[in-house]
Amino acid sequence: MRSLFANNRAGGAYGEADGCVDTPAGISHHASRFFLSLADNNRDRNILPPAPVESERDRSVLAELLASVAPDQAVLLADALLDEFGSIGAILSESEEALRRVIGSQDAVIRLLIATEKLLMAQLQNELPKKLISATDEKLIRYLQASMGSLAEETMRVLFLDNANHLIRDQIFGHGSPRKVIVQPRNILKRSLELNASAIILVHNHPGGDVQPSPSDVKFTMLIKMLCRELEIKLHDHIVIAGNKWSSFRRMKLL
Repeated sequence: MRSLFANNRAGGAYGEADGCVDTPAGISHHASRFFLSLADNNRDRNILPPAPVESERDRSVLAELLASVAPDQAVLLADALLDEFGSIGAILSESEEALRRVIGSQDAVIRLLIATEKLLMAQLQNELPKKLISATDEKLIRYLQASMGSLAEETMRVLFLDNANHLIRDQIFGHGSPRKVIVQPRNILKRSLELNASAIILVHNHPGGDVQPSPSDVKFTMLIKMLCRELEIKLHDHIVIAGNKWSSFRRMKLL
């Protein structure tokens, strides 16, 4: 079975591997405010600052947090991180290597940021409904936005449910680069069988900010739906996350 991968057009997550070519401008637009250019070129970075009020609030809150481990440098570190990544959500989504590139050997600060992200995700996971009656449950969407909305890379995750719609597992299946993310449908279906899942919910993010599914998104989803039907597994929905926005294939009557 062929691999599907991100085509990095704003609003487009998956395409067939043959003949997909990205331009630097296209990649920069696709990643919008969260894309970190590999080149040191402001023209390519296209990171938009948050609104003034939101920006000032983020700086104040982040500086207060960092003051617990670096009181003398908290404001400078908060400024450096926000100037580079754009928002607290984006900072908490970054890897240790990316954080270290901006603030150097501030080990205590880096450990604090990583621990904070884990704490927030754990709290949101605890708030998930015990029974997922709807893929568009408000608490589920809030969890998905927090965990994926600020990612600079397209990521595919799958929620596996039992026959009573209880969440069995939440697993990442394609975590790539701003250029592409490899997604192999057979791995998703194989994992469904291993977990004895009765249903799944697909979720992926659009770093470019457009929650409208592309034709290739729809094609990929229809392929998964067909494979699920053969195995008597229900595809409940495919959710697209973009920052604090989201869309649902089922609500758009694409499923």
